[in-house]
Amino acid sequence: MDAKTNVHEIPTRRETLKGGSAILGGGLLAGCISESPDAASTEANDTTTPQTTDEQTPYDVTVKPAGNHTFEDVPETYASIPGAWMDIAMGFGIQPTAVAAFDRLPLKYYDALPGVEFDADAVRSLGESAESKYDKEVFYDVDADVHLMDPRMLKKYSGWEDKDLEEIESRIGPILGSLIRFPFGGREPHYTLYEAFEKTAQIFQRQAQYEAWVDLKESFYADIKSRVPVSGDDAPTVAAFNFGFKPESGKFFAANIDAARNDTRSFRMLGVGNAFEGEEYVPFKPIGYEKLLEVDPDYIGTIGYLSYIDDAQFQKTIKAAQNHETLSKLSAVQNGNFVRTGGQYMGPIIDLFSTEALAKQLYPEEYGEWPGSIYDVPEEEQLFDRQRVVEIINGNL
Repeated sequence: MDAKTNVHEIPTRRETLKGGSAILGGGLLAGCISESPDAASTEANDTTTPQTTDEQTPYDVTVKPAGNHTFEDVPETYASIPGAWMDIAMGFGIQPTAVAAFDRLPLKYYDALPGVEFDADAVRSLGESAESKYDKEVFYDVDADVHLMDPRMLKKYSGWEDKDLEEIESRIGPILGSLIRFPFGGREPHYTLYEAFEKTAQIFQRQAQYEAWVDLKESFYADIKSRVPVSGDDAPTVAAFNFGFKPESGKFFAANIDAARNDTRSFRMLGVGNAFEGEEYVPFKPIGYEKLLEVDPDYIGTIGYLSYIDDAQFQKTIKAAQNHETLSKLSAVQNGNFVRTGGQYMGPIIDLFSTEALAKQLYPEEYGEWPGSIYDVPEEEQLFDRQRVVEIINGNL
């Protein structure tokens, strides 16, 4: 059979199983593209039916702005595009069938957990880069049970129209995801990391694993917060930046670490001060040297650099700033106070490593020296139990 000419004209294997989705009849896309307050409504308005038994009966899951879907069977496969949802699913030991691309996928966190498997050879690429145009036929070929991706971002990256998303939903599988990295269209994210994690637990019926994760992270957070040596007005200020930190560029994308956004959560865990407090934030509007000199932060925070570059590359960034005519005037630069954290792909696994790394970079006397790599933290100085994380991921509760 020629998939290019016939695949849209034949029933898929899921059409006999589908219970329903809010995209049909326009419900999803209304929420997908709307700028109204309802599009950013809170978790309290969700109508999710959680399942707590092994009996597979139809169950509903609502993920805004995507909408509601009724599952007749527990999905086994999924595809994802840039965001936290792959790492969230990996928290249950479920690797994707397909991802946008491998160009920035931070697989090293799984490598740092002996006993956690990620078979990259078994994962398809949906495009040539993380934010590339997608070929709809690849989605048909992958045939994922569910698509863990924000429909707004899928539409943005792919250039598709509403009818294309409707086709994916009706012919292949539901699109259930939400951007939690930072506000979409100026609005706050729909979900915190663990709210999105709970949604994924409901999709894959992994509530017991989710509860084990909650116990682990609450213990971890409590320990970290109880040991922070300074707080309030005494806490160091951090100027945190998205999209890298290139000294010669003269353009730096400031991130509001106080906002309810996922990619700055490590800074909030450590209670640092926001160097840009009171400033208006536009995610894709850069600031220049003058503003940096005005706020003169104690630290410069590079969001995502823990995932994307190694320590040698990071030291080159610091050196370049120290040799820069203007940036060398900053207190943070003079003191070599640069820190790096996880970024846009940060789910529950990366979150643990990111918080541990930031704690060690900020307060080595309290949490132990940061060795420069997640692989090199001595076992006696690790701030979370790697083996327990592996057990939960593999379902050994």
